Amino acid sequence: MTLTSQDAGMQRFSSSWLLTARREDLAHFRRLGSLALREWSQPSRVVEVVLHGITELLSNVARHVEDPRCTLELTLVGGAVQVTVHDRSSALPVITLPEWTAEEGRGLWLLREMADGLGYALTDEGKQVWVRVATAPPDA
Repeated sequence: MTLTSQDAGMQRFSSSWLLTARREDLAHFRRLGSLALREWSQPSRVVEVVLHGITELLSNVARHVEDPRCTLELTLVGGAVQVTVHDRSSALPVITLPEWTAEEGRGLWLLREMADGLGYALTDEGKQVWVRVATAPPDA
């Protein structure tokens, strides 16, 4: 299911999908995210980081959350695109310096380094994890 809205009075666009996070569906949600970003006329550097965020956040739900039903939300507001995943687990993500020879464990660290913001918060239903990417270059 896709929900899209544009708020009057302020430049805010959003799209959200209710889904079950499965690794085999990641490409599908990357395509949906890419379509939204194209519709919002985002530059390739923003698209690259946002799509990495979609992949990493949904992969983590598929890998670490017992009930992988979640919501993926993309929002364009206030000069940034934000990817937010709401899941049903209260276990907060842990970001550590990765072991470079390991096959996994560096995704959130890398995403934090690429993005302009990364965070998480507990909710009544579980937690939300988000990544924010500025739409204008840092020196603009």
